[in-house]
Amino acid sequence: MDVSGRCGVPSSISASRTYFATAVIDCWFWEDDVVSRMSVTGVLLVQLTFADSTWAETRWIEGTYRNPALGYSVRVPRGLRGKTGDQDGPERGIRILLPSGSEVVVFGEPNSMEWKNPEDGVRAELTYETCDSGQPEVKQARVGKLNGAKASLVCGDRILTEILVFRPGGGLIYWIRLETERAHESEDSTILESIAASFKLTRRE
Repeated sequence: MDVSGRCGVPSSISASRTYFATAVIDCWFWEDDVVSRMSVTGVLLVQLTFADSTWAETRWIEGTYRNPALGYSVRVPRGLRGKTGDQDGPERGIRILLPSGSEVVVFGEPNSMEWKNPEDGVRAELTYETCDSGQPEVKQARVGKLNGAKASLVCGDRILTEILVFRPGGGLIYWIRLETERAHESEDSTILESIAASFKLTRRE
């Protein structure tokens, strides 16, 4: 049976799998009863959503990583690789693996905490960490062509560095985060700075 022809669904369904699923259910149950049609539509739409999430595959990135949905890009340093597509929900960023075994994590998100500036965000984020080293000093940092904020927290042999920048006009913020050990602080911080310098805002799609 040609379901798409009878339901009036376009022969090409690449633009919207959700629309296609709803149309198919309407054809099957429209003449029986509305309640059953609505119930089964919901079930199949949920199943289709789960199927979409399983289709997303982990990707390894060399060179430039681009995130059109969040409107930014960063460059993975030569000789290194980044991993993305392995997080739950929409893709927000990339994890760049360092020779030391540490990672630089770059991601974007809405400014849901409504911080007024990057300094407030970095300061608030680091207060969540349990550490006896006291309140870190938050400094201005250059992130690509933008001004952001940066601070480091030392906890024993562990060092956590947070860099935050706001998208002009509000709405989105971008984090660049390094967690490393004292023995690798110098080399890993150099890589962190090169990644921050490569940050660019792009047109959101």
